[in-house]
Amino acid sequence: MKNLSAEQIERLYVFTRQHYVEYYDVQTELVDHLATAIEKHWQEDPDQDFETLLQKEFKKFGIFGFSDVVEERQQAMQKRYFQLVKKEAFQFLKLPKVVIVVFSIWLFSYLLLQKEIGVLIIGSLVFAELIWVFYELFRLQKINKQKKKEKGRVYLLEEILLKTGNVGTLGFMPLYWFWIIEKSLAYEYVSIILGFLITFSFILHYIVFRILPAKKEEILHRVYPEMKLEKV
Repeated sequence: MKNLSAEQIERLYVFTRQHYVEYYDVQTELVDHLATAIEKHWQEDPDQDFETLLQKEFKKFGIFGFSDVVEERQQAMQKRYFQLVKKEAFQFLKLPKVVIVVFSIWLFSYLLLQKEIGVLIIGSLVFAELIWVFYELFRLQKINKQKKKEKGRVYLLEEILLKTGNVGTLGFMPLYWFWIIEKSLAYEYVSIILGFLITFSFILHYIVFRILPAKKEEILHRVYPEMKLEKV
């Protein structure tokens, strides 16, 4: 049976990049699909032209080309990322971390009940957190760009990890909810809800900016066991 040459395989990779498939793992999946389809055609007629068969198979993806495949894989990897976040978050509900979580909720709620001085302290903490969030977003984005330059290839989950699954900006959530519920509930309940939300925000940011990036290599090797990843 006639098989694709190394040059033709590389041509398929180039073809996927030309059609806006940025991620190497998605490129590889599409290359495998196209290569299998082309070789199947050659089983019937080995004299068929490679480029003609490539265009024929590409047309089967419809007017949007590979974009539907990319979007589907992004959604799947985003879901996997949220599972990783959830797994790490549940660790904070176990001893001894749960003690720190409960104490933090109580402390923030207590400070908020102190009215002006408490709100000032909490506001300063949240503001400091937001500054740290923007710093971390910038730092991880810089790492992501550097990885692209060094490796010349991007793995979908790796980019999601370095972009924190686009959940990093949830640091604004406590401020948003304060604006929503401040006039609709008794202040005692508002303080408890905000104490919980602020604690949750701190934990979420610690997970997406510190824990998961530190485990990036381990996670990538587990998700892509068939690929020989460079050390990241």
